[in-house]
Amino acid sequence: MKNLNKALLATALLASSAGANAAIWASSNTGANEAFLSVYDKTQKTTFTLDLGVTYNDFFNNKDNAAYSLSFDLNALTAGSPNAKWSTFAANMDAANTSWGVMTTNAAKMFVTGEKSIAKFATLNAASSVATVIRGHVSQINTGALADNAGVANANQASTNLSSIVVDSDTAGTGQHNQNLPFATIFGQVSAADADINGSEGAFWFYNQQNGNSQTLQSWHMNLAAGKLTYAAPVPLPAAVWMFGAGLMGVLRSTRRKYAA
Repeated sequence: MKNLNKALLATALLASSAGANAAIWASSNTGANEAFLSVYDKTQKTTFTLDLGVTYNDFFNNKDNAAYSLSFDLNALTAGSPNAKWSTFAANMDAANTSWGVMTTNAAKMFVTGEKSIAKFATLNAASSVATVIRGHVSQINTGALADNAGVANANQASTNLSSIVVDSDTAGTGQHNQNLPFATIFGQVSAADADINGSEGAFWFYNQQNGNSQTLQSWHMNLAAGKLTYAAPVPLPAAVWMFGAGLMGVLRSTRRKYAA
């Protein structure tokens, strides 16, 4: 989408009714806010975003449920987008220099990806300030997504999960990964809690205001080459595998004693 068109759309959205036309819902204090994915190619300086259509409540109600899982085929989900297909973003992607993250908020509570262990927010205000920045970034993503999906039926509805592709040189405030919301530095008030994932797997952290943080049972997994994003708990090894391993160790110990004798 041309920069001028995005600028005009941004102006139109600001003049409209307080984000009521937002594609990613982020105005709820009852847990209805939706999660989004942001993928950033540092070489191409290009961001891909997608409304995942999963709410804060979905994650909160299942953060300790090992059976809960999600799977997203980015190619299929964006095939109908006029200007924001995953295949377009991935065509020249430098996977080795691409990072990504997922997040959603509810008032001063939030779920955010992260590779490192974390410390809790010191105060409620500290948590609130980060959540406010996240919601502001969602508004900017919506601006870019609506521009990239002009003509799509019901594009301005929360139930329509839009994608966007924006480069750093595009109109400011249209969803750039490390512009309004620097994923690598968003948690300046929480130690070692960067939201960027630089590999294929990342933990999902629940920030409970200033009351402490915890990791969900599930982790996020991204296959950039295949365009697959999944959210699932580790699959436990069957009891038979543990028994086989224990038996094998017993045999090895017995053999070692035999030769030692």
